[in-house]
Amino acid sequence: MRSEIFSRRLDELDSFGGEEIGLGHFLYVSPERRKAFQDNPYLESQNDICEWVGYADGKPAGFNYSFPIRVWADGKSYRSTTGSCLNVEEWARKTDLGLILPAKGVELTGKDGIAIAAACSQMAIPLHKINGYRYFFMPRYIALWKSRSVVESLMPRWLACLVAPMANAFLWMYRTVLRVMVACKMLRYRTEEVADDDEKTMQEMAEIVASDTRRFREDHDSRWFKWHLTCSFSPNGPCKGFVLKENRTGAVVAFALAKRRFHEKASHRGFRNVWLASIMEWGCVPGREQLLKWFLASIALRYAGSCDATEFATDDTQLGAFVRKLGWRQVGEANVGVKVMKNFPSWGDSAIKEQSNWRIRPGMGDNALS
Repeated sequence: MRSEIFSRRLDELDSFGGEEIGLGHFLYVSPERRKAFQDNPYLESQNDICEWVGYADGKPAGFNYSFPIRVWADGKSYRSTTGSCLNVEEWARKTDLGLILPAKGVELTGKDGIAIAAACSQMAIPLHKINGYRYFFMPRYIALWKSRSVVESLMPRWLACLVAPMANAFLWMYRTVLRVMVACKMLRYRTEEVADDDEKTMQEMAEIVASDTRRFREDHDSRWFKWHLTCSFSPNGPCKGFVLKENRTGAVVAFALAKRRFHEKASHRGFRNVWLASIMEWGCVPGREQLLKWFLASIALRYAGSCDATEFATDDTQLGAFVRKLGWRQVGEANVGVKVMKNFPSWGDSAIKEQSNWRIRPGMGDNALS
């Protein structure tokens, strides 16, 4: 098959190649994704490229969204890019579209930036590695709140109907004990949800991110927080932000971003129709790391009523040990891919290839928007 790649700009979301794009079309962009693209604070123009479209034998066969982000390195913020929703039709998978589409997205970074890819499927990771990405991995932990999805994957439905209520009773007792533990550890503090117009608090959250001493990170400034609290790629809604404040002074000592998403199929283990909460971003002022652990547990618990489970991925060994002690189970890994362009100032520095020199969070790339 003969393959071709075309760019698609933000002002071409209603039509492309002379063809009107409506609901049900292969290239249809949902209202949620459209708003997220257009509200991106790092856009240079509303005519920026937002998608690469692959054709095979003259027919649209694949696409990969692309949009600008920022990366912080050695005291300076650089324009960068990330991809989202790499999709190649099954009939065209023998073409080279799976390689070319993500590679074209990297072109938007230029020769002096960094491209980020997060939460890629196992199928996509080898393709990204061929394109020059280095992958960092984080253990992924699950706090289970409701047993239905797990029980139904292990036994016949009639038996699951008998077992699930007993398992849920045990999980209810676990949640109750954990809530008491969290409340005792945070007696002098209160948790508040961040309003999507509270720019002062967003700036305080950004300052906590900036206090991290590692050399490299995705640049989550106050604009990034506002974008992620107001926009989403899915109809499940954007992230919610939470801050932990001292009761006496009102000072912000920690923050977290989390969101809930619906999965018709949650994993290869057969879990179906699952509401999953995900903790995407977090931080604390220096010296409050012990308090941060319990704050994150409290955020996970906030979703116990509306979700089947909460997921939490981290490369922080102390946080990982803490949630294991709470009984959260490790299930696979989350990932972040990084591609450093040859003209980037730190390209020749081996430190940029070491995960320990990066501030890594699950919400990097497109993952907190997806």
